[in-house]
Amino acid sequence: MISIVSLAFLIFALHAPSSTAFDMSSSEMSVVYRYGELALRDPASYRNEIVISPRPYSYLLADELPASWDWRNVDGLSYTTPIQNQHIPVYCGSCWSFSAMSSLGDRLNIASNGQHPDIMPAPQVLINCGSAGDCNGGDSGAAYAWIYEAGGIPDTSCQAYEAQNRACTAENICRNCNATFSRLRKGQTCFAVTEYPKIYVEEHGNVTGDAQIMAEIFARGPVVCYIDAGPLEGYTGGVNMYEGAGRTNHAIALVGWGETEDGLKYYVGRNSWGTYWGENGWFRIVRGGLFDAGTCFWAVPSSDFSDYRGVEHSEERMGRRTDFGSRDRVSKWSTEK
Repeated sequence: MISIVSLAFLIFALHAPSSTAFDMSSSEMSVVYRYGELALRDPASYRNEIVISPRPYSYLLADELPASWDWRNVDGLSYTTPIQNQHIPVYCGSCWSFSAMSSLGDRLNIASNGQHPDIMPAPQVLINCGSAGDCNGGDSGAAYAWIYEAGGIPDTSCQAYEAQNRACTAENICRNCNATFSRLRKGQTCFAVTEYPKIYVEEHGNVTGDAQIMAEIFARGPVVCYIDAGPLEGYTGGVNMYEGAGRTNHAIALVGWGETEDGLKYYVGRNSWGTYWGENGWFRIVRGGLFDAGTCFWAVPSSDFSDYRGVEHSEERMGRRTDFGSRDRVSKWSTEK
C-alpha cells in the first residue's frame, strides 16, 4: 500500500507546474522512487502467458551457457537499441514502458541477426492507450499482453515521447503535422495517421530465477525485471552491490551477465535515465548476492518493418523461427568456453 508521504508527494507532483514538479536536482526523485509505486506487479500478468515455442530453459542447461554474455557486443556487433530517458521533458514514472519497449526493439534486431531496421516501439502509446500503466507507474508484463491483444504497436516515429498522460485517441497513437494554410486557419496542424507499420507480440511470458533468466536472455534477448531504484540513484560505475534495497519500485532490462577478474558475478542492465547516468546509461549489478532478479518478463516480437510490406498483419510471420539461432550459439559456446 502506498504511504501517506508518497501519496502527498504524488498529489503535489501531479498538480504542480511542470517546471518545478520534478526537479532532478532535488531529493524528490528519491522520495517518489522509494515510496511511490512506479513498477506495479499485477499478479494476473503472471498467469496470462501466451507460450507457443519451447521455453529456452527447457533445452538450455546452466553449464551450457557462457561465463559472460552481453547483447551490446556479440562478435563486435551490438543488437541493443539506444539508451532513453523517461524523465524528459518532464518527470514521468514510465520505467515499466521504456524497459518493455527497449527490450522488444532489441529482440527485433536479434531475431533478424542485426538486419532489422533499428526501431523503438513507442512507450508513449502504452501510456496513452495500453491499460498497463501511465506516468504514475505500470506493469511491464501487462504491457506485453496489451500489445498482443491490441494487434500491435507503432514505433516512436509515429508517436514521440511526451512524458505525459494523454487520452487514447487516433492522433495519440500515430500522428503527423503539416502547417498548410488551410490547417493553420482551422487550427488543426496535427492529425491522425491511419496506416503505419507495427511491432507485434507473438507470445509473452515470464521467467523466475537466474537459470531461467539467463537461458531466456541468451536464447532470445533481454528481459524486463523489477528492482529497488534507491541503490541505483548515486551509481556512477562498477558492480552495484545493491546495498540498502527495500521493495521493488522500478523496472529495468537485463541484457547479459559477466564476472570480474576477482570472481564477482554480475548482470548487465539497461536503465532509462539517460546516457549521463551510470555507465553511459547502463549498469552492472551483483548476481547471486543481494540482488534477486525474481520474476522477469519477455516477449517474442515480429513486425511489418522487416520486409516493408506495409500495415497488414501477414500470416507468413507465424512461420518464423522463434529460437533465434540459440541452439547454434549453445554448440559454439559449449566448445569454446
